[in-house]
Amino acid sequence: MSDLKFCPKCGSEIVADDRFCGECGFEIHSLAQSAADKPAQTEKPQLTSPPLVNKQHSAPPTPQATPAARQGSVQTPSSGDFTNLGVNSGGNKNALVIMISLLTVFLIAGGGLYWWFSRGEDPDQVASPPTATKNIGTTSTGGQATTPDPTPTVDLSQASTYLSEPGLKCTFFVNYPDGMSGVVERFSAQVVSNEAVRVSEVETGVEQGEAFGYGFHYVERADGTYYILDQTPNEIFPVLKNNLTVGQTWNYQDEFGKITWTVVDMGVDLNLGFAAFEDCLLVKEDNQAVGFQSITYYAPGRGSVMVIDPGGTNEYYKMTALTKINADQAAQTIIKWSPNYSVIKDDRTQS
Repeated sequence: MSDLKFCPKCGSEIVADDRFCGECGFEIHSLAQSAADKPAQTEKPQLTSPPLVNKQHSAPPTPQATPAARQGSVQTPSSGDFTNLGVNSGGNKNALVIMISLLTVFLIAGGGLYWWFSRGEDPDQVASPPTATKNIGTTSTGGQATTPDPTPTVDLSQASTYLSEPGLKCTFFVNYPDGMSGVVERFSAQVVSNEAVRVSEVETGVEQGEAFGYGFHYVERADGTYYILDQTPNEIFPVLKNNLTVGQTWNYQDEFGKITWTVVDMGVDLNLGFAAFEDCLLVKEDNQAVGFQSITYYAPGRGSVMVIDPGGTNEYYKMTALTKINADQAAQTIIKWSPNYSVIKDDRTQS
C-alpha cells in the first residue's frame, strides 16, 4: 500500500490504495514498490526537460571569436537560455551557478590567451612610423626591408648620386598644406637623347576621377643637378649642388621671391616600414615666396623618398612602395605625360 497522499508528478491528491493517479495517470503502485526496495532518500522534483545552454558560451573563444569574447567579457544568458526550472529545484540552481562560473572562467582565460599570443604578432603586418638613424646597415630592395647586398661605393658628396635610377615605379602618399592629398605614382626612365639629361620622371595620379601627370627632366652640370619641368621647357631650376657638406646652402631668385636650400644632415638611414634607405641626404627648403618650409630626404639611386615639415610632425610626401619595372614600360609612361620630351636639352645660357 502506498503512503503517498499526493501525486509526485502532478501534485494531485491520491486516494488510498489507488494504483494510478486520477489526474495524470502516473503509476503510484510501481513507485511505492521501488521505494520499498531502496533505502529512503530525499525526493527531488523531476524536471520536465533538461535546461538548454546557449551554445556560443559552451567553449573558450578562439582568435576568431567576437570582440567581447576576445576581451574576456561574458554576456549574461537571458531567461530564454534556460527552460522549465522548477520552483523548488534548489540543487539545479546551484549547478547552474557553477556552470555559469566555469563558462566565465573559460571566457576570461580564452581572452587572456588571445591577448598573450597577439603580443607576438608579426611586426611586418603592423604599420610603423618612419625612423631615421645613422648608418644602420640596411637598404631598399623593394618590398620588405632587408640586409643589403654588397654595393659599389658611391660618392655621397655628388648631386647625381641622389637621382632616381631608370626603371623605377614608386608610390607615394602626399598631404600638402594647400589641401592636396592622395596617392601618386612616380616613374623614372631615360627618354631624352641629350646626354646631359640623366633621367626623366613623371608623377601620375587621379583627381576627381580624371588622370593627370607631370613630367620632369634632370640635368647634370659641373656644379650639380638641375631639373626642367616638361610644361616649361625653357626654364631650369637647381636641385642639388656638388661637393655636398652639412651646412652648405644655395639659392634661386625669380620675380616671385627667393628660395634657399640648406644641407642639414648626411649619411642618415631612413626606415619607412616597407623598406629602409641608406645614406640619405637631408635638405631644408625655405621658400620665402610662399612662406613654406620643408625637409626632403634624398636616397642614393632613389631620388626624394620623403618630405616633412622642419618640426617633423607632418609628412607631406612619403614613399609607400617601390618596384623595378621594364624600362620600356617606364619610358612610355613618361612620354605619355611629357609632350615636350623630344626638345628638352641643357641650354647653358639658363641659370
